[in-house]
Amino acid sequence: TQDWTTYPYPVITLTDLGLSRRVADDEKLETRCGSDDYAAPEVILGQSYDGRATDAWSLGVLLYALIESRLPFDPPPGANDYQRMRSRTSHRIARVEWSWVKYAGEDGDHDANIALFEKDGLKGAMEITEGLLRRPRSRWPMKQVIEHEWVREAIKVEGGLRFPEEEEGQEVL
Repeated sequence: TQDWTTYPYPVITLTDLGLSRRVADDEKLETRCGSDDYAAPEVILGQSYDGRATDAWSLGVLLYALIESRLPFDPPPGANDYQRMRSRTSHRIARVEWSWVKYAGEDGDHDANIALFEKDGLKGAMEITEGLLRRPRSRWPMKQVIEHEWVREAIKVEGGLRFPEEEEGQEVL
């Protein structure tokens, strides 16, 4: 068997062709689409938005879910019925109110126990997640995620990942 970090082709592709479209660099979108659990605050609030920035947010939600085995804006573990009713998921998203649970630190909001992340080899994942689950003005662009060492060093394929079609000289669309 081959180690996934040296496998030359993408193993997983995430896509939703029903909700995809091309947008100009300066184009703002207004259509509310997708699942609320993955929607960025600007979408929840009905504001015009940059589709690339909201995709980055959704990636942050997915990465958080992979790390914590729960969604970031679900009611906190141990919440009573009153707390669950008072603060709906969409309200927590609009306020960008989330926290680490399994990897919680001791200082508050997005505080992480860095030693736990380091022990599990996930410090880079923590940094990226915290960079993505932010308000639009301070949210990391995908370029910053791609350039992060945790992403850059994860795949050790000479020349980077490629599609099988590239090997055969076919055009990749």
